[in-house]
Amino acid sequence: MAQPKVFSIGYEAYRDIKKKGHPMKNTVLKSVKKINRKKLKHAKKSDIIENKFENLEGPIDTQHLLISTLLPPAVKAFMAELEGEVEKLCGSRYKHGKTNHRWGSQNGSIVLGNQNVALEVPRVRAKDGNEVKLRTYQDFQDQRLFDQAVFTEGIKKVSQRDYEKGVSQIANSFGFKKSSVSKKWIKATAKKIDELQKRSLKEMDIRAVFIDGKRYAKHGVIIALGVGSSGMKNVLGIYQTDTENSRSCLNLLNDLEKRGLPESGLIFVVDGGSGLNKALSEKYLVDDKKQRRAIRIRCYVHKWRNIEKALGAESHKALGLFWALRDAKDLTEAKVVSDRLESVLRDLNLSALTSYLEAKEDLLVIHELKLSKKLKTFFSTTNPIESLNYLIEEDMRRVKRWKDSEHFQRWCATFCLAAEKRMRKIHGYQALPGLWILLRKLTEQNDIDINQEINEVA
Repeated sequence: MAQPKVFSIGYEAYRDIKKKGHPMKNTVLKSVKKINRKKLKHAKKSDIIENKFENLEGPIDTQHLLISTLLPPAVKAFMAELEGEVEKLCGSRYKHGKTNHRWGSQNGSIVLGNQNVALEVPRVRAKDGNEVKLRTYQDFQDQRLFDQAVFTEGIKKVSQRDYEKGVSQIANSFGFKKSSVSKKWIKATAKKIDELQKRSLKEMDIRAVFIDGKRYAKHGVIIALGVGSSGMKNVLGIYQTDTENSRSCLNLLNDLEKRGLPESGLIFVVDGGSGLNKALSEKYLVDDKKQRRAIRIRCYVHKWRNIEKALGAESHKALGLFWALRDAKDLTEAKVVSDRLESVLRDLNLSALTSYLEAKEDLLVIHELKLSKKLKTFFSTTNPIESLNYLIEEDMRRVKRWKDSEHFQRWCATFCLAAEKRMRKIHGYQALPGLWILLRKLTEQNDIDINQEINEVA
């Protein structure tokens, strides 16, 4: 018997079919593919003691990263309070003549910093068999326990680098009494936040960097996203600037180098801003094939938008050729396509031709890297950093007011690191070590025996 077709429909459509009726109501509703929601994993007491607990699932909001950083020690503090209450009710283990006794544990949840946290919670029963409610557990199930105002004050302290006071206030906003928040916890958490904002790039083996500028209200920011040998994407730096000029971009590049970014053998994927192009030319000599210390790739999407704008209604005549340029199997074929594209643009619109010629070398250079299809798609656009910007912008909308420049940067950094936790490895990352060797060959280290090094990597 043939299997019925499985439908995947949105919630609103499902609700309308169920409420208003449908000619095939029963068939559709029975065949709807249900969305498998991730069940909350309940943290065991042993995991909490051994620092194995973390709560990074679910949607990320404006406070999520900082709260997630504080959750492990916060859960420990909660469990300590809970165990203290159980001890008072039941006395020490194996003691005789107790009015109450321990009764195993159950899955439950508490609210910490406006986040639901699933835990295994101890149970207590009286002699008559009735359940004894734990006051601490009940208190921490109340959504109103979280004090947003106190939390915001803690954030201000953190943004001013007064980490210990900030973390202490944030802990109080969770509902903990000052006496239960240990100095050791405050210092450890403050140190962790500081490390997030000053991490070294040396161990990441970053060789590919995406750079883009973004504006949030009156604040401008340049963000750098890096890709390492493992294929993971990491936020490298966030730099506030009024305009994306060459000096600001050069400061960004110099700072990345101080923190461990290699001096040569790099790929920079950019959208074509004049300030960034000038900075890359000055620092890495990207326009000089004989002396260049990095390769600059222009975003195909941004460049096509510029050409399309110049062509107007006739843009379809060049569309296929432009993308055939990227998808060419090698540099020789790409140059043939480029010549045809130039000819078409010359007939259609000289402004479009000028726009293409300005970026021609940065578009063709991707074929010098001999990339696989997956890596070519990845490195041919600034989509990875555009996606990061979208996630940041989504969270930035919720912040109503920036106290000052430093406050803005702290929030921006928090959102970037939060978004970073949602990033996945790039497709085709297995070929990256070989690409890094080829990069060194194409830049200043021209004496490398590339075949020997690739064999060693393999």
